[in-house]
Amino acid sequence: MSKPIVIEAAGKAVAVAAPAGDQVRFVAVKYDVWDLDGELYGSVAEAERAAERHLASRSTVDQPFGRVAFPAELAVAI
Repeated sequence: MSKPIVIEAAGKAVAVAAPAGDQVRFVAVKYDVWDLDGELYGSVAEAERAAERHLASRSTVDQPFGRVAFPAELAVAI
């Protein structure tokens, strides 16, 4: 792989697979998969599966994909 490839999960772009030697580095672009940022995978397909598993493991009642609340620790009082 010579250039970054978009990783999609649940029909949405969530990350980029960036070349890292003979592996790919997961570069999160959505907060929903931030926990995977920087992880190395053997292939783009493996990174996509990891993103799908990660999203599936999150509570869809508390934080449905695409409707995640802004993290309270980052909020600034006005």
